[in-house]
Amino acid sequence: MREKFFLPLTLAICALIFVVWYQFFYEMTQREIAGMELETRRLREVEREISTLKARHGDLTAFAEAKALQLDDMRNFLPPTLSQDEFISGLYRAAESARAQIISVQAGNETADDKIAAQVINVRLEADYVALLNFIRATLDGERLTVLESFSAESSGGNVISCALSFKIFAAPEVSSP
Repeated sequence: MREKFFLPLTLAICALIFVVWYQFFYEMTQREIAGMELETRRLREVEREISTLKARHGDLTAFAEAKALQLDDMRNFLPPTLSQDEFISGLYRAAESARAQIISVQAGNETADDKIAAQVINVRLEADYVALLNFIRATLDGERLTVLESFSAESSGGNVISCALSFKIFAAPEVSSP
């Protein structure tokens, strides 16, 4: 009688061990393998994107350095102080290269809020039409953020135009330490 139940009992225990192994070990291992395959595919896509960027931009360190220089240029576009003396000397250089004659320069009052500081610089000059345009272009295309606030011109005889210009210059606000 023992022998009668021994074979089915052994087969039942083997089947039970197989089911437990399949449920708790095999399926979990298969899920883990599938997850790793998905992660591997994702990493290969990232690697492909990086190689595409390297092919497009060459050496990425040179690209990063160029972006850093561009950021420095943008920071210099809005200097930390108004430094109107530097701007005024730039006006004289622009007038000299454009062959315009500056009659007077006056710095107006500074205005500031928590986002930006500004100051108006009034300039009176005499020049011909082309020299006036070259002077304005050189001033507005300079190294800092400058806006032409107002402009008035009148003919003072011949080709000479007498102009009154107001430029507004900007700077980053002063940061007060706590």
